Amino acid sequence: MVRATAQLVSIEEDEGGAALISYDGVEVSAMDCLGYGNSAQSYPTVGQIFEPRFTCLFDDDDPVDWNSLFGGNPFEEQRLDSTGTWSYRAYGKLVAADGTDQNLLADCGGPLVPLPIDVYGDEEIGSYVAFNIMRLSVWLA
Repeated sequence: MVRATAQLVSIEEDEGGAALISYDGVEVSAMDCLGYGNSAQSYPTVGQIFEPRFTCLFDDDDPVDWNSLFGGNPFEEQRLDSTGTWSYRAYGKLVAADGTDQNLLADCGGPLVPLPIDVYGDEEIGSYVAFNIMRLSVWLA
């Protein structure tokens, strides 16, 4: 799997605010967690290209099952539709994750985001999915 790079467009003054990042001109707003974690990358400045990693908070009151995950993207789209500051309806194509994590990720047109349920196995790579993200957070990979 090739990791995507992004450009930091803007950030709010405090960590935990919104970070606006761009993938080839497509802008995504996420909770700024760029200063946390153990990345070898330095904290990016506005305009800098960096390698992001995303985490998601999902709504426990909106449970996702196999049928809703795999049946929600019949047009095979790859994008994030904003439903709030850092909330989205995600449409993606399943790709393999890096490293030791065996869970697949959804390629949503640049951002590679985790799924609301565990999905393993090469046989699912290339499948299209859709799900809701309550909060998208961005970290340094």
